[in-house]
Amino acid sequence: MHSVEVIRLADAIDPALHGGKATALATMIHHGLPVPDGLVLPADLPDDQLTSAVSTVLDWATSVDTHYGIVARSSAPAEDGPEASFAGLHTSRFTPTHPEALLAAVREVRASAMTPALAAYAARRRVRPTPHLAVLVQPAIRPHAAGVLAAARHTDGLRSWALDAVRGLALPVVDGSQRGERHHSTSDNPTPAEQDVILLPGTVDELRQPPGEWIALPAAHGQPPQPAKIQSSAAGLLHLYAPAPIFDAHLLNTSTRNRLLRLAGRAAAVLNLDRIDVEWAVTADDTIHILQARPLTSPVPDPAHDALPGDGSVWHGIPAAPGRGTGPAHHQHPEAIALTDQTPAGAVLICDNIGPEALPALLASPAAIAATSGGPLSHAAIVAREIGIPCVTALPRELLKVTPGTQLTVDGTAGTVRRAVTAEERPHRQPPALAGAAVVTPTRPTAIPSDERAATLLLHLPGDELPLLREATEAASHPTEPPVGVFQPSEEPPLPPLPTGYQEHHLPGLGRIAWPTDAGPFPGLLVALEGRQTIHERPTYPAKPT
Repeated sequence: MHSVEVIRLADAIDPALHGGKATALATMIHHGLPVPDGLVLPADLPDDQLTSAVSTVLDWATSVDTHYGIVARSSAPAEDGPEASFAGLHTSRFTPTHPEALLAAVREVRASAMTPALAAYAARRRVRPTPHLAVLVQPAIRPHAAGVLAAARHTDGLRSWALDAVRGLALPVVDGSQRGERHHSTSDNPTPAEQDVILLPGTVDELRQPPGEWIALPAAHGQPPQPAKIQSSAAGLLHLYAPAPIFDAHLLNTSTRNRLLRLAGRAAAVLNLDRIDVEWAVTADDTIHILQARPLTSPVPDPAHDALPGDGSVWHGIPAAPGRGTGPAHHQHPEAIALTDQTPAGAVLICDNIGPEALPALLASPAAIAATSGGPLSHAAIVAREIGIPCVTALPRELLKVTPGTQLTVDGTAGTVRRAVTAEERPHRQPPALAGAAVVTPTRPTAIPSDERAATLLLHLPGDELPLLREATEAASHPTEPPVGVFQPSEEPPLPPLPTGYQEHHLPGLGRIAWPTDAGPFPGLLVALEGRQTIHERPTYPAKPT
């Protein structure tokens, strides 16, 4: 029988066998970055060797600090890629160092290699998933604070960044269930966290304690320990009631935050990334651990500027995925959020939380998402940005009372949700400002548009005949007309053969366009109109020509 070797994390060099997550961590280890030690069970490990592999892991665990158990994490070949993050789509499990528990955790992680939702996401992102993945095993860390940092790198450091932090493990940030303390490069004043549950890996004795018992929270460096009451425990994790008051003013002081930013800049440099997404943890001794680093597949919107007081028809939250979408309100309840057929296409999805289980609903083409919890660094917000769905998080819970079917407009750039004004309510209103935008239309305008648009895009649906485009010589005879191209609102299939003077481009999360080769860069905004009303508005990030 062929034996497959369990290897040290530092030796994970093959993405096909060890996955994107593990190979990125191994690279950082070799450059001296603070990544916890670990082992990798390769993707080609046969099922009949799992028991032996688990024994190897448990032998290794005796030589490292596994006081709080072990975490088994996915590391798939396509995971953490430049075009598709697969954020939150695979499984991670905390477990005590017991053979049966660890074997069950490894099996569960491996079983997440291919699910219907994951396959649908991969098809949308034009990435081919594999039926097997590697499993990364590391000691569970018990942090004082943890979270996610998203940043863009410049030659002299990080140009712009956003950071969310919560007490304990970062799970409430990445699953969107709670709002972390928010730091941003555009502001010196962090936004306080709104956290009522703290998650921590527990010792064997703590996990046996009944609800209502107390444990000591990991305290910030120099702060006294603080007690917290156990709410429940399961799968190696303690769920604790967040205590009040909080001793320290902020979860992260300026010194720790700046060290974290410097480490993120180093990680981006060694991984050769212009934009990076880092999951991190800080323990009570003020040690920073990098738990994951991957390409930031789409930029995080800047925080909204101070908004004017609402008039009862507008709600303000945190921008999570840019663009604007209008549609009828649809309340997505937690028990139905994973059911695609429960989410009408073109609806504004209103929910308390958009966790990883919401992916089928996101793939059902809602007009936008309005969530009353979470933030822009959650897994589901990352996916929303990747597939081009406007999203606002941390909205007031009053939004949950909106009557289903109410027309709403979600602006994921401004961080607002407002009741849409119908044409009947504003018959004398001027058309929307379209300066610099590419406007999608079913037919070519009969006259040169005077709305300051940058381009006109003729709508093309797959299977239909390509709209008639002018040849290059004919287009040159209309120099005052904005460029005219073709927009296909799906990424597959490729466009039919194009006339001379046009080139096909892929707009990640939006579709494909035929664009004149001499027209310069594609506009940064794509707008769809219905009569005199903007019903969809998306920023564009063209990929390389195909």
